[in-house]
Amino acid sequence: MKRWLAILAMLASAGVWGAPLEGKWWKNPRIVRELSLTPPQVDRIEAIFLRVRPELIDLRADFEKKRLRQESAMQAPEVDPREAEKAIDEVEEARSRLAKARMGMFLEIRGVLTTEQRDRARSLIEEKREGRTLRPRPRSG
Repeated sequence: MKRWLAILAMLASAGVWGAPLEGKWWKNPRIVRELSLTPPQVDRIEAIFLRVRPELIDLRADFEKKRLRQESAMQAPEVDPREAEKAIDEVEEARSRLAKARMGMFLEIRGVLTTEQRDRARSLIEEKREGRTLRPRPRSG
């Protein structure tokens, strides 16, 4: 399960061809072709993303604000250890909430993909990790 979450997270954030996919890997024609995504699948994934995106934006903003407060607290001329620890805890809690929301979205997206598509996504990620040049699959038929 954790492996699938990592694969989907990488697809969503890093892109399998080296260039960022700006979060919408399901709209990238090469990935659509490589995974053989159908138009209804693309639509379902897009609907999931659009439904969850406002929450992700809010959680990311909360995380960034707490991180900024933590940095300010840590750069003060005199650092209060209790305040610093509190700020660290707040940042980590915000980071955890954001990660949970993202993973929930990825789990939902995972449910849209077939077993074969998940296997191909795993292969693409492993190829990317190993630094191999990705080549499109030969077309059948």
